[in-house]
Amino acid sequence: MKKSFLLFISVLLLVGCTKHFIKPTVICMDNQDFIESSNNHPKGDALQNILDSYTAEGIPGITLLIADSNGIWAGSAGYADLQNNIKMQPCHILKPGSVTKMIIGNLMWQFQEEGLLNIKDLISKYIPNVAKNITNGDQITIEMLINHTSGIYTIARDLNYNLAVVNDFTRGWNAEEIIQYFSNKPATNLPGEKYNYSNTNTLISELIIESITGEPLENTLAEKVFNPLEMNNTVYYDYSGEFPLGNLAQGYVDFHNDGGNIQNISDLNPGSGNGYTGLYSNAEDMYLFSKALFMDNTLISENSLNEILDSFFYSESGNSASSSGAIHREDIEFFGDSITAYGHGGGDIGYSANVTFIENTNTIIVINYNYGTQFWTPLGEKIQELKRAIYTAVIKP
Repeated sequence: MKKSFLLFISVLLLVGCTKHFIKPTVICMDNQDFIESSNNHPKGDALQNILDSYTAEGIPGITLLIADSNGIWAGSAGYADLQNNIKMQPCHILKPGSVTKMIIGNLMWQFQEEGLLNIKDLISKYIPNVAKNITNGDQITIEMLINHTSGIYTIARDLNYNLAVVNDFTRGWNAEEIIQYFSNKPATNLPGEKYNYSNTNTLISELIIESITGEPLENTLAEKVFNPLEMNNTVYYDYSGEFPLGNLAQGYVDFHNDGGNIQNISDLNPGSGNGYTGLYSNAEDMYLFSKALFMDNTLISENSLNEILDSFFYSESGNSASSSGAIHREDIEFFGDSITAYGHGGGDIGYSANVTFIENTNTIIVINYNYGTQFWTPLGEKIQELKRAIYTAVIKP
């Protein structure tokens, strides 16, 4: 609690003295095909009512896309930019946080299909100088990074790293600068022993990808994923300059953690652009990625996808699981044994998201919110309620 309090106080002191990376949000052009399809979707009114009811509870803005046997419904509620009175639209870009991990996991499998790596390879084969300074680094495989069984110390819980971020929210971080915060730190478990979710795993995955390609990760993502799928509203961004697009929704958080006023923190960089986060996208583009991965097999083969979906490693509680492709079993407690949902959730300061594929009905759900924090807040609990309400409406006959 003390660490959380110090972090919030530090952020409050910095809000008024940041660089301006993020432009005021502009109105964007929604996909006309989605508008027509949405008007004819039988669950459209019910879904819109859910979104409206939760923005009335204080969530600043929401976008939602549902693709099922009835077609595509894309909707939104609330505001993308409260200060400038810009209403949220489905075409607005948000930051889906750790959903980035699922795309990077997909890259690893693309590379495996091309013969550039094997996920069973030791990480020391690709990044020997980094691996030698990681506890058990000579025993950790790429697969262990992807499914979070490596046992590598997590930077998300490192006080020194968090204080360094808070002390200069205008700083653009790169992976090399973060390495010092997890080098020679104690492991959480033996390699492959148990599931322990850690952002450090995906940061190291980025280093491996860059060691193979000799290119920055953002170039590889564009070449292998964004451009082939025509994800024209998706960028990988690290706050090293001004955000390149104008239709980014502003991000908000409740610094006082009391359910009262929320603050715009779009210009604050929490370490974005290091594998575990850095993705900025909108509902349509996340749909395009999900469809390509789970239904069309245009990124990786059906055989690779089946191998991934047969590889889940469960947490000790059994309520979460990750695979060798960074695809998670989603909301196991909610869906139970009768419905299988895959995907990934994400959260960062100012934003959060859920990207879910329901296998039983070939349904894709993309939810984005321009509110988020790593700590519990009353609005954060409302977001969890909203997600469950959407799931209920989607699976209801």
